[in-house]
Amino acid sequence: MPGDEGTITVTLTNTAKEAVRTSSDTSVGPGTGTQTETTSTAINAYVESVTLKGEGLQVLNGAYGRVGEVGPGQSVTLTFLVRAPVEEGIYFPEVWVRVQGARSVKFPVPVNVNSAYAVIKRPAITVARTFPDEVVPGESFSLALDLMNVGGAGARDLSVQVSPNDSLVSLTPEHYYFESLEPGEKVGLNLTFMTDRKTPTGVQQVPLALTYRAPDTTETNMTETVGVQVKGRAEMGIASLSTDPPRLAAGDPFTLIIRIENTGTDDANSVRATVDLPFEGNKEAFVGTIEPDNDAPAVFILRAGEAGDRPYRLTVTYRDDRGEHVAEEDLRLTVETRDRSGLLIAVVVLVVVAVGIIIWMRRRKNEEE
Repeated sequence: MPGDEGTITVTLTNTAKEAVRTSSDTSVGPGTGTQTETTSTAINAYVESVTLKGEGLQVLNGAYGRVGEVGPGQSVTLTFLVRAPVEEGIYFPEVWVRVQGARSVKFPVPVNVNSAYAVIKRPAITVARTFPDEVVPGESFSLALDLMNVGGAGARDLSVQVSPNDSLVSLTPEHYYFESLEPGEKVGLNLTFMTDRKTPTGVQQVPLALTYRAPDTTETNMTETVGVQVKGRAEMGIASLSTDPPRLAAGDPFTLIIRIENTGTDDANSVRATVDLPFEGNKEAFVGTIEPDNDAPAVFILRAGEAGDRPYRLTVTYRDDRGEHVAEEDLRLTVETRDRSGLLIAVVVLVVVAVGIIIWMRRRKNEEE
């Protein structure tokens, strides 16, 4: 009745029968074999908030924050306290459900306030989304939408407008039209987007605008958003390699400089480089942080060993938003035989000088006698 208080009860159900994420970790085991460990983790829907929008009714208690996780097949029931308006009629307050990951659900609830008219059956469109857990800048990704009419009447002139932001380029049409969508009927859309290397990391929103008409020609406008997590990836490479001096001889001290570049799209943190050369000296260098499209030197101070062509491996460890990583590169270093011609010339000069002195002394002695 007008002015009365009442309750609206909503039951949220995670309709997935099973939702798990499977990951494999391969590592080198004892001996020469490898070990692969596969783990499966249940994926729950984390409900951040549930809010009731009155749309004409006065909501006395209409917000639940941090509802928590709802596992596959599980349900949670929430109750809202409302007060009816003083004017009779049929009202449609909306329940807004926000799930972690920028996904949301809106559902109208018909409320009859002492109206002589039965509740008119109306269409209600829900949008289910399927999208990747994360996207790397510079790569493309797909977004699947399932539009379903869960109402009691058909929806006419259903229009869907996709409006990506400036960081995303749509590779598929941005506008779709359906003449009708009957109760219980569902249609699917497959959208593809391209990012660039400069796409900011974080959640990128893809707005969706839906418009449809009820049998009584009443138009309904809906705005939905799909949040896509953009996460960069650091990648290590060699920008340049040099030694000082440029030509190495056995036993000589030298400096090995390897400039390491980040060709990825995320900062490489805690960058550390090591070489396994069989030489004396410092074989590990801490580089620090390398931003995308930048490089930094790893400096090693060593003493050359025996002459020859020496293969060695450069190992770079680093960390980005995805965790710890290791990059390896096989390299070669040439050590030449030490040139002893200078020492030989010096010895010959000393011998000639000594012989000259001896001859001069003998001549002087003979002249004195």
